[in-house]
Amino acid sequence: MRRLGAFPDPDGLSQLLLRLTVSSTVYCLSHMTSPWGFKVAARPRPAFHLLTAGSAWLEVEGQPDRIRLSAGDLVILPRGEGHAVRDSPNSPVQFLDHILAATPPVNGWLDHGGGGVRSELVCGGFAVDQLTSKPLLEALPAVVHLRGSEGRSPEWLVGLMRMIATEMASSGPGSEAVVTRLTDALLAQALRESLKDFDRSLGYTSPVSDPYIARALRLIRDHPDRRWTVPEMAAAVSMSRSAFAARFRTAIGEPPMQHLTRYRMSKVEENLRVTGAGIREIAHLTGYDSEVSVTKAFRRQFGVAPGAYRKVNGDKSRAS
Repeated sequence: MRRLGAFPDPDGLSQLLLRLTVSSTVYCLSHMTSPWGFKVAARPRPAFHLLTAGSAWLEVEGQPDRIRLSAGDLVILPRGEGHAVRDSPNSPVQFLDHILAATPPVNGWLDHGGGGVRSELVCGGFAVDQLTSKPLLEALPAVVHLRGSEGRSPEWLVGLMRMIATEMASSGPGSEAVVTRLTDALLAQALRESLKDFDRSLGYTSPVSDPYIARALRLIRDHPDRRWTVPEMAAAVSMSRSAFAARFRTAIGEPPMQHLTRYRMSKVEENLRVTGAGIREIAHLTGYDSEVSVTKAFRRQFGVAPGAYRKVNGDKSRAS
């Protein structure tokens, strides 16, 4: 008998992705002229921005780095974190709701900004099926960034982007509805591809077809600094400790804490190789309470002390 709330598992992730459907709401089709900027408060539903012309910067609450956006880029925030989008890191921002109230869209189009260089965006939110699709979104990072025409784009993205841009340029009757339907298809395909990429990135011979375990992996990757225990991981994905530990080992091939340690060590190695952060700071970033503890763990994993590893590998990386 299948446990209540469990996902069907005959074909794993592929079957779940086949049932992934998206219903989007386009808040506005936007003509923005520099300087321009808007912010969106955190909401309990995913958000997206599609840049069809121009360039922009995205800043997301809780994320340390800005993201540069170019024409053709799509960004998805699966958990709806608060964020800001603007043409330049120094441009002032207003809440998008306030902009829409002060300057109501005409024929679905919002015109905003200072009259300079022009950018065009599709901004909105979307919903997915709560039972079969929402847990899949929990496996994704805080920001999904698909690069458009200036990046290495898959043909499906180029094709849908071209159709959306053409429809936006026409500004004819019903264009907003057509853009919305095209956006549904774009988001659904983007999420499918992102989830497949996440699955492949884990590097295991057996793919992760359990979205609850995928969510736990995402939490580990987003917060390696947390003092995780197996009960805390299980609670974070609404499972019992024993069920979580068993399903994690089945999906990943190793116990949760062993995987956590291995991932933390990969982050320590990365920091030593590409940053100038001190050992104490790296320990803090990766969940260790002291330089001594992270040094011991690193030596067990790599057979050399962090300082010696950085001397050989860090200098080589920075020189390149």
